[in-house]
Amino acid sequence: MTRNVAVVRETDTLAFASQVLLWRAIRHLPILDSADRVVGILSDRDLLSHVLEGPAGSQPVRDFMTRTVETISEDMALAEASARLREHRVDALPVVERGALIGILTTSDILAERGRALRKANAGTTPRAADVMRRRVASVRAHDTLETAIVKLLDSDIRHLPVVDEDFRLVGILSDRDIRSTVGDPRRSLETEGGPEGTLSKLFVEDFMTKEPITVSLAASVLDVADIFVSQRIGAVPVVRDDDTLLGIISYVDVIAHFVGRPR
Repeated sequence: MTRNVAVVRETDTLAFASQVLLWRAIRHLPILDSADRVVGILSDRDLLSHVLEGPAGSQPVRDFMTRTVETISEDMALAEASARLREHRVDALPVVERGALIGILTTSDILAERGRALRKANAGTTPRAADVMRRRVASVRAHDTLETAIVKLLDSDIRHLPVVDEDFRLVGILSDRDIRSTVGDPRRSLETEGGPEGTLSKLFVEDFMTKEPITVSLAASVLDVADIFVSQRIGAVPVVRDDDTLLGIISYVDVIAHFVGRPR
């Protein structure tokens, strides 16, 4: 687990919390009350959903945080913690002892540890990307608006959208983090005439997507995919043919599901 945990207070503004998420390149922020107790958690998904609803940067975090927080103890088995991450579809679990926050367990922690253990054991045949990837992939075109992309991310409950051309060849990838870093700062929304809805319909995917994203082939080892997630600090990789035709996508959730023996 990580002991140096970024936190915000329930009275801090949403704008400040958004900046902390971006500065630390994290997806979840534990929210503390005046007594340092964990009273909620704020995720990048919470922020993304509010981009479409209008400016709210000056409002307190408590108005947007998730109040039902899944926490774990320091002595919980890694397999059980992995299962909870997957079950609740979160990237992080606050670690609490006697009511106090002492750390946070992230998907990167899980992937790194399980990958090391499996490589050390060298048990059996390691599955390939083709065995765990999702073949039905939501995607966008480079000329689609950010508004279209955000709606698709939220409706599909995903974090990454491959960007394809008319021949379904991969030309980029757009993540919820890309969008937050562009228009997700509520303070910027406050300064934008007409609110975020008008702005999002005038911004296009091609201007904010990651061009030449990291990809893998059908034959790539799942352990190598896990290493990519940890070393590159990304949450998904497209699976492509040699000509960049998109075949599927693998997320950290798919890899964790494989590690705990619960395929999606």
